[in-house]
Amino acid sequence: MTQPQHLPVAVMKIVLGSLLDRRRNEAGVTQEQAAQSLGCGQSKIAYIEGGGGIKLAELNVLLDLYQADEADVAYARSLQAESNKRAKRGAFSTRFKQQLRLLVDVEPTCNRLLSHRSTVIPGLLQTEAYMRAQARSWRPSLTSEEIDRDTANRLGRQYVLDHEHQHFWFILDEAVLRRTPLPAKEMKAQITHLAEAIDRPNIEIQLVPFSVGYYMGQGHDYSVFRYETEPPVSVVYLERYNKGEYAESKETKGYLELFDQQKAAAAGQERTRTLLLEFAASL
Repeated sequence: MTQPQHLPVAVMKIVLGSLLDRRRNEAGVTQEQAAQSLGCGQSKIAYIEGGGGIKLAELNVLLDLYQADEADVAYARSLQAESNKRAKRGAFSTRFKQQLRLLVDVEPTCNRLLSHRSTVIPGLLQTEAYMRAQARSWRPSLTSEEIDRDTANRLGRQYVLDHEHQHFWFILDEAVLRRTPLPAKEMKAQITHLAEAIDRPNIEIQLVPFSVGYYMGQGHDYSVFRYETEPPVSVVYLERYNKGEYAESKETKGYLELFDQQKAAAAGQERTRTLLLEFAASL
């Protein structure tokens, strides 16, 4: 069981909500009945179970209603207490914009990261040259100081790939190789970097060639962060223009199923390596 203090605050709230949801169902209590015990509406119970957070007094009422055992009571209270703590001043994630901070927090703490990209190479796999070229495409233009700072921060995120106890699985549409911001020589180095990453024991990369044709979710960029907590939970991050957003917890099952379909459509690891090296050689 992953210990609460090792999880980002938002993830602890999701784990706690999932725990309460499971205990409520096991106790045969409806959301409406749980709401009556707190003197609130059913929507608040849905909010709590979706990872919205809960006060300690309310938590105690629900745990009593669900007749939770001592182990669950202790675990739930620990999650609730830890999830009320603020991020430490100077934490690495505070270097990023507010909407990216949870993303930066979950990357080094999740057990598995599953990611699909349709047109852009994932940040964790980008070379410095690719990052800088991508930054220069933004309008209004960033200053050289802003590009230097952002590039240094993004390179800092990549140290998470050295954590061999974590597993990273990327599915890339062939379009990520074709829509390039780089000269041929630098793009060749980027694609070679992808091929070499496949050799790392905790990284899987699969390419979906154009020859596959249409496949489910081909235009959607997202990442799923899996936690082997009790109960297990997932956080889904959806890429949007200039920001990202997080899917509701009830949607995570659908994204896990989508990833399995995309994995089936993609070339295997060794075929992907061959395709990447062939493409790099053609530049």
